[in-house]
Amino acid sequence: MRNTSALIVGAQFGDEGKGKIVDSLVQDEDFDCVVRYNGGNNAGHTIVSDGQTYPLHLIPSGILHPHVTNVIGAGVVVDPAGLVQELATLTERGVDCKNLFISDRAHLVMPWHKVIDAHLGGKIGTTARGIGPCYEDRASRRGLRVGELVDENNTVDKEHFGARFREVGAHKNELIQKLYGLEPLDLEKELAEIFHLAETFKDRVCDTSELLYQIKTEGKRVLFEGAQGCLLDLDWGSYPYVTSSTVTFSGCLSGSGSAHIPERRIGIVKAYSTRVGEGPYLGELGDYETIKVQDVAKKGEPLPPLSDDEKQKALNGDDLLMGRWIRRAGREYGTTTGRPRRCGWLDLVAVKHAVQVSGLTEVALTKLDILVDIPKIKLITAYKDGDKTLTTFPSRINQLARCQPVYEDFEGFGEVKNAKSFPELPRAAQNFIRRIESYLGIPARIISVGPERSHHLVQEETHVAG
Repeated sequence: MRNTSALIVGAQFGDEGKGKIVDSLVQDEDFDCVVRYNGGNNAGHTIVSDGQTYPLHLIPSGILHPHVTNVIGAGVVVDPAGLVQELATLTERGVDCKNLFISDRAHLVMPWHKVIDAHLGGKIGTTARGIGPCYEDRASRRGLRVGELVDENNTVDKEHFGARFREVGAHKNELIQKLYGLEPLDLEKELAEIFHLAETFKDRVCDTSELLYQIKTEGKRVLFEGAQGCLLDLDWGSYPYVTSSTVTFSGCLSGSGSAHIPERRIGIVKAYSTRVGEGPYLGELGDYETIKVQDVAKKGEPLPPLSDDEKQKALNGDDLLMGRWIRRAGREYGTTTGRPRRCGWLDLVAVKHAVQVSGLTEVALTKLDILVDIPKIKLITAYKDGDKTLTTFPSRINQLARCQPVYEDFEGFGEVKNAKSFPELPRAAQNFIRRIESYLGIPARIISVGPERSHHLVQEETHVAG
């Protein structure tokens, strides 16, 4: 498995634990570079190292390793304020971020993008961080890029960027006022703030495509890190309840500016499933509208585990309580938004769709430990649409919404955190994993059994070729 490059992509709806796997691979397999190729600071990757938790949003997950080059590619949209805040937080905690580079071709999230997103984005459950409107402007050729803010000499280009900002901003203010009935932005105030922020990251801006070419020419190993998940991909996800970027393998090439095809393509799969925001979600445990009201966690106040009585009700068929059991055990609240995630059983139909559209060669199974001590667990292996049985993920959102999941039941299992190899896992856990592998047709080479960097095991040999 000592290939020269690898792709990490979420094979569900995001929040699969990609950050931990990237961090572990960088440490265990000596990758020299990590490239983030899509999304913005609507993404959230969490790394736990030496008992410390590092939530990342824009910055690649290799940043904790000083010898690793970290690249924000052209396919990412960069919020200047979010980037500077993330840099400051990491620096305060002793992380030297001098190994970070930002593509001059990446687009900038502007103040009007956030205003418009907050006003319009609620219907599909966006994070209101301006990501969708920024990608819209990129596609319609009205966007502003990092290379316009910071010139080829790594100087803040106040003349050029100021003129472009005022031109586009005047049009956006007219839209904000006349179409949406909102207060206009103070453009000069916003512009001054952006110039101030740019002074923090100007020296990190470069032609990252050229940088990656040189890295590959030197024979160094590159890890491509995707944000969100394949089921949120603009083309191949549950449209229109999707993100605004290309999440899948094809996005890795266009978003990084590297034509090198990663030999290992690893899909990150949680042992159950979660989703944030609106849209059909097969296997969901509990009503989402109820969850949004009853399962909100106050900042800094962890929710208690379920009582024995609540657990018994969950086992007797109370889906809301079963979802709450998994949510609290897995701390399933958005890294970026803090919203309670919708929880459900692992949907293998959807994951196989991700395997196919990204050409995945293996999966990394995460959060197996969250299912510990649940006596009966389930996998979705087909959908029922009336009297039809489906084993492929529907492209039509109305068809997906009317489908019902077909389950296979599995015996639960006990503690897995101390397992260092596959045979050391409980037999029931082995059976659960083997069924996932046989259904997907690719091996689960990495199995995460706990939150720490060290809590994972690697299968060198499996019964499924990959």
